[in-house]
Amino acid sequence: MRVNPFLIPILFIVALLGTVFAAQSAGAWSTSGRTEVNANQLTPADIKGWMTIQQVIDGIGIPQAELYTLIGISSDISASTALKDLESIAPGFELTGLRDKLTARAGSSAITAPSAALATPTPAPIVATLAVAATPMPAIAATPHATPTPLPAGTVLTGSDVKGRMTLREVSDQCAVPLAALLQALHLPADTDPAVAIKDLVAQGKLAEVATVQQAVTALQSK
Repeated sequence: MRVNPFLIPILFIVALLGTVFAAQSAGAWSTSGRTEVNANQLTPADIKGWMTIQQVIDGIGIPQAELYTLIGISSDISASTALKDLESIAPGFELTGLRDKLTARAGSSAITAPSAALATPTPAPIVATLAVAATPMPAIAATPHATPTPLPAGTVLTGSDVKGRMTLREVSDQCAVPLAALLQALHLPADTDPAVAIKDLVAQGKLAEVATVQQAVTALQSK
């Protein structure tokens, strides 16, 4: 049986065209240059020149103002403009550069998000406070005047040893000067209480200062 020499090439061409038509029908063959992408979830690598600005905004999830800044165009340009048409509108625009900028933006967002999640406030430590019952302090009996330390027998104080806390009686006894002479030298009434302290007489204005008593005692002892 003789076979037509043109039959085999014809069958080959028919089979090839059938495969192309079948692939186009199934959506697996495209001659438009537009690859199938998920328009609702784009990555920077998915961006094509035939896409519009609005498709990039929706697919990347980027605010329009921020995208316009990355592209370098004014806000009056319509979002329906295709990216490939921006080359004639925005001098220096390149689709590759836009992909790089969006990739860098996605990387910085991925770094910032975990940092914000980790910045959880540290709870304040709970410190248990123990109630301590107040212990009353024992009452201390008030002493009107501290009793001076007795001087060794035969010891006589000089005028410079007189202190403001000493009473007139103590000055008279410890400095060996008569009380009446001391009152007279200090220009105090004869009925002045000898138990009054010198500092109290100064506070009352009856004596100028403690040095007045010291000088009076020194003068009486020199007689």
